[in-house]
Amino acid sequence: MSAPYVPLWCKTSFSFLEGASQPDELIEEAHRLGLTAVGVADRDGVYGMVRAHVKARELGVQLLPGATLTIAAAGAALVPSPVGAPRPAGLHATAEDDGADAAMSLARRGRTRRAPRKRAASTPITGELYGQATPAPIGGPTSIVVHAADHDGWRNLTRLITAGRRRAPKGTALLGWDELAAHARGLIALWGGDGSLIADGDDAAWQASAAVIGGLRDAFGDRLYALATRHRRAAEVPIEARLRARAAQLGLPIAAATEVLYHTRARRPLQDVLTCIRHGVTLATAGRRLRENDLHELKAPYAFAKLWADDPAAVARTHEIAARCRFDLGQIRYRYPLEKLPSGATTSEHLRALTWAGARGRYGGEVPADVARQLTAELALIEELDYGGYFLTMYEIVQFCRRSNILCQGRGSAANSAVCFCLGITAVDPVRMGLLFERFLSRERAEPPDIDLDIEHERREEVIQHVYRAYGRDHAAMVCNLIRYRPKSAVRDVGKALGLPETALDRAAKLLSSWGDVEPAAISQALGEGGGTVALLAKLASELLEFPRHLSIHPGGFVLGHEPVHDLVPIENASMPGRTVIQWDKDDLESLGLFKVDLLALGALHQLHRCFDLIRAHRGVELTMATIPPADVDTFD
Repeated sequence: MSAPYVPLWCKTSFSFLEGASQPDELIEEAHRLGLTAVGVADRDGVYGMVRAHVKARELGVQLLPGATLTIAAAGAALVPSPVGAPRPAGLHATAEDDGADAAMSLARRGRTRRAPRKRAASTPITGELYGQATPAPIGGPTSIVVHAADHDGWRNLTRLITAGRRRAPKGTALLGWDELAAHARGLIALWGGDGSLIADGDDAAWQASAAVIGGLRDAFGDRLYALATRHRRAAEVPIEARLRARAAQLGLPIAAATEVLYHTRARRPLQDVLTCIRHGVTLATAGRRLRENDLHELKAPYAFAKLWADDPAAVARTHEIAARCRFDLGQIRYRYPLEKLPSGATTSEHLRALTWAGARGRYGGEVPADVARQLTAELALIEELDYGGYFLTMYEIVQFCRRSNILCQGRGSAANSAVCFCLGITAVDPVRMGLLFERFLSRERAEPPDIDLDIEHERREEVIQHVYRAYGRDHAAMVCNLIRYRPKSAVRDVGKALGLPETALDRAAKLLSSWGDVEPAAISQALGEGGGTVALLAKLASELLEFPRHLSIHPGGFVLGHEPVHDLVPIENASMPGRTVIQWDKDDLESLGLFKVDLLALGALHQLHRCFDLIRAHRGVELTMATIPPADVDTFD
């Protein structure tokens, strides 16, 4: 039996309309083929890395986390990335920083008027690079594959992706060669393949890039490899010859690879359709945008060995690279941000002081014995599990809302916590109501607390921008929401790629369910025909179900970090002005045990706030949700 190899360049469905297999499908197929390691390197992102990590851990396959980075041509001028920009306010904002965000202005209470949407800054390709004059670039953007060898490498990878994404419009990314060299520590670079300067660049572009090439070699040292790829295309023969000549000139070892776009050849038609969707063309007009053959599958060991029979050393080098990649996503250690503390106080001491002060306020000076016992038990468990910072963060956000006259209310199982009640996060007395604290936080469940904070909907943006100001864009980012293909959207997009009339596709979409399977009978009824067209559309649309289409924003989830969040996961621009999001969704965070803060909008709170205002104006009575008389029958009936 042929010795296994390591596929170093696999793109999944999370390259967004390029890879035609889900991450878990690639890992499962690698395990079935007897491959011990897989290198996942999606385009400018790690969106699917947690899913690959979970499946790889389950099956005992080594995951090599990486990305395919888009690099600007040598000499191109890039807009400076905002990553790591200093914040004058320090880690947390003060009351003086609580004014409205510059992107919005307040009209009457409860209404927010946004500034006009600004057009995303385009990335210039001539002029000055970081304030220094540069020659005009030769050639267009190129690419390079990098994998994290250790934890420093992962940090540098996520920083690089963040820098490229933050400077570019949503959906795109662009890095400079100098940025890549500056963040080379802990990364292994595989230079080659379609779109790379070393393989595809003409002689003029190659010679003009001599300075960056030398800088790249110096930065990576023996962690820079030439990546030779083969897919049995005639054009690859001179390309590989050019790559080998340039690799010899630079003294780079060569590693063998194919660009894996799907786990089985049967997905080649879907990959063609994804290419058409991405470029907005049909199969009939796609031309050279489509791959020339179906040899981008995850190859069996014997097939890969046969493809590279003339260079077994390049195959063996794939194992060398895998052995150097020791990083695993399980090594990520997350620390919640430290709040501002009184001089000499610890987080637990400060939380305890705030809780007891709040308890005296809630109960009119003297804390009942049963409440005191409950608070003591809760505070002990919170300290034991080291969750004090999380409660202090929620307290700080609620205090901002109080200062800004914004009504907010903790919801869900947080109402079972006497600590939350005394901190003012919730308005229900759990001791009086006999609620079970363990439903909210338990040592045995080993799950982090989850406090959802409802905020009156027309003023929530003020709270979101306050969090950005208080923690900074490096330490705070919203959780993403993946928009996936469902039957209606899959049939529409696949049908357009096949060149079918949009009126017929619209009829078909209306007959399909928003969830479940793609029903061929509904498609046949809408198209007025049967046979091959209906079967092909139904097959491809069914394969496309659950594939990610694009990124959106979670309704209100934030990730906050003591260390910069972009050292854990890349951050990118959202389509909404003033918002930045991470590349993982709530399920990914849960898989890795990361905390999120949920700031949710609730219209009923806005109406309740108006009621309190009217009662105060007409009756002279000051009420909050916690002080509504519990025996008022008219209120609660």
